[in-house]
Amino acid sequence: LVESSGTTLAPKYSEILGVLSHFLKEDGDRRTIDNVLGAVSRMILASPTSLPLDSIFPTFVKWLPLQEDMEENLIVYTSLFSLLSSSCQVALEQLPVLLPIMVSELTNKKVDDAAKAKITEILKGVSTKYADLTLKSLSAEQAEVLRQALTTNVNGS
Repeated sequence: LVESSGTTLAPKYSEILGVLSHFLKEDGDRRTIDNVLGAVSRMILASPTSLPLDSIFPTFVKWLPLQEDMEENLIVYTSLFSLLSSSCQVALEQLPVLLPIMVSELTNKKVDDAAKAKITEILKGVSTKYADLTLKSLSAEQAEVLRQALTTNVNGS
């Protein structure tokens, strides 16, 4: 609904977020939680300025990576790409948490190729623009996975 309405529902985002937040519980159903992240991602893409990103984005990141509804991955990472490519401060502040998650998703067999391509696109931009932060945020093993992903992407194989 949010995706097809564009900015029409933007004035209702705070109400929608209030309802969705009730589903984010440690013992909650992971498929439902993944769907909540997908819905928030669609709101981010439709009208990011209509959201209180300072307060919701850290919670959003806390629930990553997706665990059950892997079909939501592409929209989730597309929304992250949108925020990071627009230099959204709250998204940039979460990079130390996001980077290891995204690199780990590159080796997750449940994540489809389209989502992995979007993650690689994000990582390519971030690792170029924030190289020091990227390396500080990753283990040696994760840094190697990133290097391989970016090399493979550059070489087109």
